[in-house]
Amino acid sequence: MKTNNRYKEFKTSFIVIGLVTVIVLTWAGSTRAETWTQKSDMPTERMIVRTNVVDGKIYAISALQGAGKLNRVEQYDPQTDTWTRKADMPTTRAFLGTCVLNGKIYAVGGSTAWNGTALAAVEVYDPASDTWTHGTDMPMPRDAVTSVVNGKIYAIGGFRNGTVLATVEEYDPVTDRWTPKADMPTARELHTTNVINGKIYVIGGQLQSVYSAVEMYDPATDTWVRKADMPERRTASGSCVLDESIYVFGGSTSRGGSPRSNVFRYDSVTDTWTELEPMPINNSGMGANVVGRRMYLIGGSSANYPFTSMLSSVWEYVPLPEFDFNEDGVVDALDMSLLIDHWHSSTSRYDLAPSPAGDGIVDVQDLVALSEHLFEDERIVAHWKLDETEGDVAYDSAAENDGIVLGNPVWQPEGGLVGGALEFDGVDDFISAPAPLNPADGAFSVLAWINGGAAGGVIISEPVGADWLSTDPLDGRLMTGLVSPPVGRFIAQPMKSEAIITDGQWHRIGFIWDGSYRHLYVDGVEVAMDATPLSSLENATNGLYLGAGNSLTSGTFFSGLIDDVRIYNRVVSP
Repeated sequence: MKTNNRYKEFKTSFIVIGLVTVIVLTWAGSTRAETWTQKSDMPTERMIVRTNVVDGKIYAISALQGAGKLNRVEQYDPQTDTWTRKADMPTTRAFLGTCVLNGKIYAVGGSTAWNGTALAAVEVYDPASDTWTHGTDMPMPRDAVTSVVNGKIYAIGGFRNGTVLATVEEYDPVTDRWTPKADMPTARELHTTNVINGKIYVIGGQLQSVYSAVEMYDPATDTWVRKADMPERRTASGSCVLDESIYVFGGSTSRGGSPRSNVFRYDSVTDTWTELEPMPINNSGMGANVVGRRMYLIGGSSANYPFTSMLSSVWEYVPLPEFDFNEDGVVDALDMSLLIDHWHSSTSRYDLAPSPAGDGIVDVQDLVALSEHLFEDERIVAHWKLDETEGDVAYDSAAENDGIVLGNPVWQPEGGLVGGALEFDGVDDFISAPAPLNPADGAFSVLAWINGGAAGGVIISEPVGADWLSTDPLDGRLMTGLVSPPVGRFIAQPMKSEAIITDGQWHRIGFIWDGSYRHLYVDGVEVAMDATPLSSLENATNGLYLGAGNSLTSGTFFSGLIDDVRIYNRVVSP
């Protein structure tokens, strides 16, 4: 008798999930923490060091300045925490671009020294034989940053004889030719480039000022797309890729400015940025690479311009694991199923245990680790379920933002769409709660279920601030009063949708701020979006009202049911 193998795998997966979940319920929860560990110093102190990984070993090449440093090559083995001197690069140079193609490191362009002569030289290092050979020079001498996509090298931007460039050139090793490509929209130097799913993300850098701009290049179509800006301007940062996210370390906020310790993570799936715990030191101009699930930051400088003091330090960083694999905001059976689909593979995304960076195989340890976080909302900062049956406290199940229930709203334990709900009379009922985040800090999402209401009623507001989610006083259309700070004569306006939500039906409403645009959603459908990007949103730290307007005036109190209010510090899919 034939059987459906996919069905058998699916059934077996959930039997395993059930067994592991039972086991986990008897265990203590695991500790989730980012870790920083200082490793053996690099033999040579250097800044603007180029680092690349071949066969699990990191090769450090060149530096900003200093005799004997501009062509020096040293190899770091993370497994043994040891350094080995390798064959020097033939051409002494700084500010070059390096990348790995077919197991060899290409050193591209650069400058003879700080403020030196631009070079077009291409040299190729073979780690297997510890030898260098000459490659085909770039068409234009310059300090370029390089990345590899589908077996081709892309040299992007840089500096030449006093001019910052937007030039892009592609090298094909099969034809041994360089070909000009579409210029980058923003000319820049001292930027970083990272590849995710065949596309190159260019981050930060400088011309006359320092940029926060992120631009994505698609080699397949030879086109550029603007992505969400970094939370802060950065030049001379270190960056690397893990799990379709780019981690950006340190750098400076101005030309020659003080090095910083910030760490930012860019999620390429949601096009959003998150600030993580900072580095142990301020640093600029370091190399950054991933080996396994561990990141290594090498060299750099903690000094201000002219950077007379450089670093030889090596820091190992293990980021906090992400358990919400499908990015739907909750850890559940769907995430379990994804892990099972990668069973006994070496896919680092699903290799969660043992802490802190896995063991190279997806197995029962990883299933146990994931089970410990079942039903958690990832990056949710407030969740008022409104499932209480009585009392004057609306509890926040995600953090410590419990709200005080004022007036005389009625708990409806069986009346919500997700469990219970709270019924407001539209006269003086509301909840006063702490502010779980500041809209000015970056991307976030606000979601709630409502039923009822009248034109002019407010669902969420900031005391003496903006109405975050409300209804238009004329006809009950969903709108938001969250705006950007005034810039010159430009004053952003509240955003209104065409969706009427006061029709006595349940609606899931949402406000999404992606760092550049405001979005309004009703029942999973986008009903309004900004036509042009905004620089940021205004500060809002006075707390929140649920069910009333920002000034508690008559006509702004909500009449009807509110259920399951959630706030995330990221973009989520409504």
